[in-house]
Amino acid sequence: MSKIILIAAALIAGILAFLLLAPVHHPARTPTQELMGMGKFVVNQNGATIITENYSLVYTPKDGYILISQAKVSAGSKKATLAQQYQLTPQFSLAFYQLALETQSASQIVSAQPRGTKLHLEVQAGKQVQTRDIPDRSNTFILDNNLVSQYQLLIMAARAEKLNRSFTAVVPQALLALPAHLDGPDQVTFTSGGKPYSGKRYTLMLGDLSITIVTYNGRLAALFNPAQHVTAYDQTMFPHGVMYNAAASTGPSPTSTAGREQPVKFNSGTVTLAGTLEVPTTGNGPYPAVLMIAGSGPVDRNENVPGLRTNIFSQLATALAAHGIASLRYDKRGVGQSSGDFKTASLDDFVADARAAFATLQTASNVDPNRIFILGHSEGGIIGPMLAANDHDLAGLILLAAPAHPLDYIIRHQIEELNRAAGKTDAQVNAALAQEDQFLNFVRTSHGNWSDYTFDQLKTAMPWLTQDKYHQITATSLTWLRENFHHDPLTTIAKVTCPVLIIQGKKDFQVPYAEADLLAQALHTAGNTAVTLDILPDLNHLMRHQTEAPNLMDRHLDQPVDPRVINAVTGWIAQKAGV
Repeated sequence: MSKIILIAAALIAGILAFLLLAPVHHPARTPTQELMGMGKFVVNQNGATIITENYSLVYTPKDGYILISQAKVSAGSKKATLAQQYQLTPQFSLAFYQLALETQSASQIVSAQPRGTKLHLEVQAGKQVQTRDIPDRSNTFILDNNLVSQYQLLIMAARAEKLNRSFTAVVPQALLALPAHLDGPDQVTFTSGGKPYSGKRYTLMLGDLSITIVTYNGRLAALFNPAQHVTAYDQTMFPHGVMYNAAASTGPSPTSTAGREQPVKFNSGTVTLAGTLEVPTTGNGPYPAVLMIAGSGPVDRNENVPGLRTNIFSQLATALAAHGIASLRYDKRGVGQSSGDFKTASLDDFVADARAAFATLQTASNVDPNRIFILGHSEGGIIGPMLAANDHDLAGLILLAAPAHPLDYIIRHQIEELNRAAGKTDAQVNAALAQEDQFLNFVRTSHGNWSDYTFDQLKTAMPWLTQDKYHQITATSLTWLRENFHHDPLTTIAKVTCPVLIIQGKKDFQVPYAEADLLAQALHTAGNTAVTLDILPDLNHLMRHQTEAPNLMDRHLDQPVDPRVINAVTGWIAQKAGV
């Protein structure tokens, strides 16, 4: 959810890696076969069709459920085809799975095979073979990240109660296993061609990704993945597509019982920002207060984006109110109820917005202006020190997962970790880093906005650039990138003289945990001895407890913010504020 995370989990992840062997022919049905369904799924992203998948699903009492499909993928100038054979026993356990993929330049075979209690995954590309064993296959289900038809099998298995609602989703193409949970069904009304239809809705949490599944008469009608702007529908049943507006909603934020929430609006230049001032319902004011500054990306006041709910700030605000501490959190410009344009905003814009929020908190009724703290998470941990620098009246600064290096260093670290996690060789990792360096070098020496450059000019600086990659990199403000590349957090933090609390997790995939040590060292070197450093060995970037290796797919957002973080923040502020 953070712009520091330039790569996010997606339902349609890895389009550029699609490969295929030979087409799979749909077998003729025998008299013992029952046709369960056939049709064509269409997948759209940002309004453009990127995948079409023709499928047929049959059932035999002996062999179970046999799903066969062929898909065509078109992502910018990249085109690929996929052919799938997927067989489940009558009890919905895996019998056979194979996916063949092909582009103009390469081919690949992906398979999943039951081996006793294990599930063996294999990806073969030419002479290179990568494998992984899932130790326990008893509660697993294959959900490839590019095919829709498999979700029909998922719903059927859930309805037959042959799969636990909490299960392990396996993506053989990525050699990946991640926690999943399916809720529903609920009655819903959707439209197609202007006509209303009554169907059932399921909500699938796939790692951190929220996917809405809509069925009609027991058949999969549509999928909605609002976080990645992806929709899919069965064109055979609904040639005019499927509309279900509620799928894009992130829902209301949790209601605080310890504090009284007050909507506020304030101006930052020509932009009007909207937020929530939460004041304790017990005790006597004026109260100490905390300004919360969110991480990067189009996040709202609770640090949520459509389809991805972290609720970090809403949970912290509730806990602070219970300890007699007020707080202000706000929607970033161009997000939620705030005006402005997020896509063109700069780092300077976000700093100005935070200063306006701070001034609003200083003048709020029932808030003690002499006991105000700043809390920044991720990119907020960059902006917070910029406000705190040389401010001798600030009561304290809290940094959650804050970087010590400029953003270009952080991005390069992420690219290396992502490639190593994918099992790439040293040569492949170095090749990926060399390509990334061309992008980073261009941004450092750039001027103006992306619109000031032609595609050919950009391709001269980045020879690997394609139209689809052009749309990817230009989705982030060039000004914002350049300013972050040239900003040194260590130089800024050295100017902070107020007490500082630094919390970091060793399971943080986005920001290396060693960054926290560097921030603390810079403060001590500058003479600030009022520094508390708390590095938790099993905490991830989104402030959740994580036991497994760091990754971007499994961040435990079904769990609340780690109580150790909440206790550390509330306890430290209470002690500094004297409450």
